[in-house]
Amino acid sequence: MPLGMPHPALHRLRGIRHGCIHSRGLTILILLLLPRPPVAVHAQQASLEAGVAVPVSSERLFRALDVPERFDARALSTVPHPPRLPSAMPALVGTSSARGRQDAFDVHYYHLNLTLDPDRDPELIGQVRISGQALSALDTLDLDLASSLDVVSVVDHDGQAVAFMRGSAPVPDKLLIVPNRPVSVGDRISFDVAYRGNPAWEGSRGGYQSGRRSGGDLYIWTLSEPYGSSEWWPTEDHPIDKADSVRVTVTVPEGMTAASNGVLLSEYSAGDGTVTFDWLHRHPIATYLVSIAAGDYDRSTDLYLRPADLAAEFGAAQVPIEHYAYKDVPAVQGIGPTSGWRLTSQAMAIQERWFGPYPFADEKYGNAHVTFRGGMEHQTISSMGNIGMELIAHELAHQWFGDSLTPASWQDLWLNEGFATLGEMLTFEADTTFSAVRDLLFDIYYERARAATGTLVLADTSDASDMFAHGRVYAKGWMVLLMIRSRIGDAQFRSLLRAWAAHPEAQYGSASTRQFQELLEQITGIDWTRFFDQWVTRGTGIPQFRLGWEDVSTASSNRIRMHIAQIQQPETSNIPAFSVLLPLWIQTTGSTYLVLADVSEREEYVEMALPAQPVAVYLDPERWILRGETTLVTEMQEQPDPGPGLSVDVAPHPADGIIRARIHGAVRAGRSVHASLYDMSGRRWWQSEWVMTAEEMNVSIPPPAAGRYLLRVHNGRDVHEQVVIVRSR
Repeated sequence: MPLGMPHPALHRLRGIRHGCIHSRGLTILILLLLPRPPVAVHAQQASLEAGVAVPVSSERLFRALDVPERFDARALSTVPHPPRLPSAMPALVGTSSARGRQDAFDVHYYHLNLTLDPDRDPELIGQVRISGQALSALDTLDLDLASSLDVVSVVDHDGQAVAFMRGSAPVPDKLLIVPNRPVSVGDRISFDVAYRGNPAWEGSRGGYQSGRRSGGDLYIWTLSEPYGSSEWWPTEDHPIDKADSVRVTVTVPEGMTAASNGVLLSEYSAGDGTVTFDWLHRHPIATYLVSIAAGDYDRSTDLYLRPADLAAEFGAAQVPIEHYAYKDVPAVQGIGPTSGWRLTSQAMAIQERWFGPYPFADEKYGNAHVTFRGGMEHQTISSMGNIGMELIAHELAHQWFGDSLTPASWQDLWLNEGFATLGEMLTFEADTTFSAVRDLLFDIYYERARAATGTLVLADTSDASDMFAHGRVYAKGWMVLLMIRSRIGDAQFRSLLRAWAAHPEAQYGSASTRQFQELLEQITGIDWTRFFDQWVTRGTGIPQFRLGWEDVSTASSNRIRMHIAQIQQPETSNIPAFSVLLPLWIQTTGSTYLVLADVSEREEYVEMALPAQPVAVYLDPERWILRGETTLVTEMQEQPDPGPGLSVDVAPHPADGIIRARIHGAVRAGRSVHASLYDMSGRRWWQSEWVMTAEEMNVSIPPPAAGRYLLRVHNGRDVHEQVVIVRSR
């Protein structure tokens, strides 16, 4: 069904009073609002299949329209969502689907046999076996390997030395292997590369890190997304070429424990001050998901027992969840109800309900401590820099979306990060313990998605720090999925997620935006071309609405006339008119009604009858749609474009003691404004609320301790957040 057709809920509603009005191309569905359930409200307008309609609850109205202070930030582990990488150094190269000689060879198996010692020079001494099959005749095998690592030798499967060359400018990070005999299509070949050196960390490109923690204990970790695998081992460093399996044998100084992908085959001490850990992973894996994390770990194991209802659907499962935590950190138990890796089993049950069976249930899942603040979804063993449920849920969701289904190109990175951010929110919805986290992060992510630039499908993958801009691939990617959910309802959305996770071409393989759109169209029977064009592949920016309305009731009929205009400008969006199913709440002297307006033109008008006299209209108060600030007017004449939204200036900055802020912009006199100040651990230091007496006001915030803080100000519709630095008090 085309996007311009009436919403499917029109044909599904039973026992609910509703009406459908067409006016100048605008399709309207009006419904009495149902009471708001504690969670999952964003799919409600597409899943109104419940029984008798009742007036909207006072709790839902209060929450959506007044936006009270509703969270306890002390329960949060991080504010905001932690950065993915500790550096913003740009990547040196991009990726494409055309890779010349690398496309001629399909890697089947890697075996990394590495000896690592941060106190030794060279730190890494290793050998990597690369086995695979020729897809076309080739005379040279093209691998990626940092020029800073020295190749000692290359031998083939017969043990014969093989000629090799290193790359040269402008592409020095190459290893070119020349087989001793011609290689024909279908030939299976294998090489062992012996090498050594001091592997590097290349900022947002990724790589290898080692050192000592504050107590003097050694640590080692790798993080190879997107271009860092070749900084520490010879690979075909591109997400599309997955090996069928990988073995990682790593030797480290005694006192360290090394975690990696898959299952631990053996652990043994050589009696020379070293200990060896031998890991094997038997599922297809992209090179950037191969990982080593080593340190002074306390090891523990939980067991995920698949709940009975899921076991009846998917089969019984017992998945070991292994934890590798630094000895001086309560990573497993946590520091509050929303933190601690002990929550991983709970998150897995929630995500299996949405996504289907955990894709590596025959091996394990695990959390390995690292010294950077964020996380990385290494296959079956996530590297974890904090212990909050938001990170636990995010990295776990990646095991379905990113690890099992890996983008064929980095251009489709949103298929990783948008889905993993969705995984956070779905996990929060399932338990009211996480309501505070969900509410705060929803506000933060929504504002970041609003500010995202460029297309969701990346046009340029040469700058890794830009690739991972949170507002775009994480937050906007999540909002795109949320808009799909709100349009098709929870039942179909769950079917979509499960079908996508089990896609016969993408599961344990490579995925693309095109495949996801095709699956969505197959499941829903709707043409989603315009949706993907405006939100994913071509469109930039977001819609901005002006809503005019007036009471045109007569003695015999209660009526409202509305004018819906899209006022985004070419400099902020290349889409003149978005097609959206726009939620409008119409408050009357009796009840409040939800109107679903299928908007697709720059300007649209509607006049409709109501059961009672209209009092107010609210446009998308629960933020089902990614949109800019809304201008609401009660007269139908032309209105000027809105000015800037809520704005907060802090000066001087950095602050010396007292934080002085000026609040201005789209803040009307007489409206309440809430402000809160959080430290970077999520603890709320200060909060206050005022009623604006003018359109601008100055406030002074009592001096906190020196450090970095997050200042959040909201007025019931707009949210402003910024980092504030305090030097002293």
